[in-house]
Amino acid sequence: MKKILLTYPVPAQTLDQFTKDFSLTVADHKLSHEEVVSAVKEYNGLFVFGVKADRQVMDAGKKLEVIANFGVGYDNIDWKYATEKGIAVVNTPTQVTDATAEHTLALIISTMRDIAGYDRELRQGVWKTPLFSDRATELTDRTLGVIGFGRIGKAVAKKATGIGMNVIYYDVYRAQPELEKEYKVTYMEFDKVLANSDCITLHMPFTEKNRHLFNLETFRKMKKTAYFINCARGPIVNEKDLARALQEGIIKGAGLDVFENEPHPSPELLQLSNITLTPHVASSTMKARLGMAKEALSGIAAVLKGNIPYNVINPEVLKK
Repeated sequence: MKKILLTYPVPAQTLDQFTKDFSLTVADHKLSHEEVVSAVKEYNGLFVFGVKADRQVMDAGKKLEVIANFGVGYDNIDWKYATEKGIAVVNTPTQVTDATAEHTLALIISTMRDIAGYDRELRQGVWKTPLFSDRATELTDRTLGVIGFGRIGKAVAKKATGIGMNVIYYDVYRAQPELEKEYKVTYMEFDKVLANSDCITLHMPFTEKNRHLFNLETFRKMKKTAYFINCARGPIVNEKDLARALQEGIIKGAGLDVFENEPHPSPELLQLSNITLTPHVASSTMKARLGMAKEALSGIAAVLKGNIPYNVINPEVLKK
């Protein structure tokens, strides 16, 4: 019977359908990188939660056939090295969509209407209600720029149009005309999306090519009245440049759920009042998290049974 190691405790109901065919070892705490390296050598499948699966892990895992990540992103897995070693890598691309899109919309609304700012003031005994103020921005008829038009980007676009926003988007692969019509979106080149949006929201995967894609130069291409939202990946944004853009009024506000060096946001961001921050919880609903665990385990199971799952990111290793 092939063996699977899970590096974090998961609810029992996610495991039931897999216990007949596989031997599952579920950690009773979040395993460190060192603990994974020490434990992985006897396992055929590895399911990682917030820990790197790098060369050291893969070299230690002599029997590894597949590694799964708990999330749609997989930048914590050295997938290129995994491909060289013939190890499949799977993720959870479908189960995070609605929860992440909802959280994105919540950040957009909270940031543009300054919900968090009013909440902080009221808790401090401050009742500030000027009759005429540009502190908050109405979303109706404003333009949302979606950068990355995959599953989550599409879901955000659909929800944003539902509350009256106009949506433009940029993606390296333009959608088909019928999809643009279905989602009521307009394609523009990257710089034009920046220039024409009242709010920019990121939904692209992180790669080394787009590290710090959003920097001071990028923010200067946006409207001074614009907002910036990131529920994608932290390293896409230069946090020090974002802090400066917010301090100097280059853009009006921001909302972040992801950071470059989690769990440590740049100190400069923590001092600002025109930013809304959440600790990488966009997919944090029980429904989504249970779905993610099952999706990852289903991918692992498929690989170990000799099949090619839809959520494998390097299918070429399974076609040899």
